[in-house]
Amino acid sequence: MSTLDTSKGAVPLYVQIYQKLKEKIESKEYEYGQIIPTELELQELYGVSRITVRQAIQALEQEGLVSRARGRGTVVSRKEKIEELLTRIKSFTDEMKDRGMTPGTRWAEIAQVEADEKLAEIFSCQPGDALYRIRRVRTADDVAIVLFDTYLPGTFSLPMENDAYYGSLYELLAEQGVTAPVEIEEQFEAIVADDETAKALEIQPGAPVMKRVRTSFGKESNVQEYTLSYYNAARYTYVIHAER
Repeated sequence: MSTLDTSKGAVPLYVQIYQKLKEKIESKEYEYGQIIPTELELQELYGVSRITVRQAIQALEQEGLVSRARGRGTVVSRKEKIEELLTRIKSFTDEMKDRGMTPGTRWAEIAQVEADEKLAEIFSCQPGDALYRIRRVRTADDVAIVLFDTYLPGTFSLPMENDAYYGSLYELLAEQGVTAPVEIEEQFEAIVADDETAKALEIQPGAPVMKRVRTSFGKESNVQEYTLSYYNAARYTYVIHAER
């Protein structure tokens, strides 16, 4: 059994376990893609409760050091954040492929909704007019990266089967005769995860999240897409390149 400091004033046990596991990851004792010991094995190794072990693993998850893979266990992740360079319009699918990562979708859901006053103003329609709403959790190498909440004009003719939205949305729209946007506006905001976002991104409530709002415009300056994106801040960052 590996010993922990249980003296008065010592740091919490889960922090000590987190630090020990982090050292093993950073020293490459646990390498990228490797499965670390199970919760039960860590319990026995350190002589602590399962709750304590879970807190340690959750701390590693929030730092982007590990991820939980279905049917496999807790896997060491890439330490580096995914960086997106803001120079041109690119889909999430293409971004991941460019980085040698496999894009995926954890789940997708499409529905028809009525525009509220804010959405009506964005799409230059009337409150109550029909819009499409597409919600998806996108992944990279099977790790949840972003929750997309996308609104599209109700004048589009889109399939209502959820399965149709597990790939690139821009490719699907192109198949439906919708031309790619020619201009976008982006807004970024640092927030913390609420319960719904935390569940979708498989992080803890209160963990840092990067909120991005994209408005895409067509050739006639009409709004083609309005998307609220919630990124796991431990896994994703944006880079802006500017020249004088």
